[in-house]
Amino acid sequence: MKNTFSLAIAALSLSACANLIPPSAEEAAALPTIRFGQAAPEGKDYILLYPAGVPLPMDMSITGSLFEKNETATLSPRLKRDIYVYKTWASHDGKTWQRGNQLVSGKIEFHLPGEADGRKSGVLGAEFNEK
Repeated sequence: MKNTFSLAIAALSLSACANLIPPSAEEAAALPTIRFGQAAPEGKDYILLYPAGVPLPMDMSITGSLFEKNETATLSPRLKRDIYVYKTWASHDGKTWQRGNQLVSGKIEFHLPGEADGRKSGVLGAEFNEK
């Protein structure tokens, strides 16, 4: 029992360490790259490409029993540059990888209607910036 537990801990530690090192050029080249909108390969690792200029649908909603009517909208922002994503890694060229949070920063903003002055609209927003 002790050996099985030790082996499980060792395996978990090694898999956690694997995510600490970006994929090499050879490893990345061996993975399939799919464009946003294509089906991902089932049960296999892959690189996801968010191409520049392509609409990226983002569903927004305000729902709940507090409201008379639920509201939803789909926004379609477009990236200025390609972004490749593999696990926790991101890249502009699919070859040079860095942690996703080193390539992009972001914030979520929420303000209730009238919160500032009793009149202004509420805000539910997301901001993403290239670092």
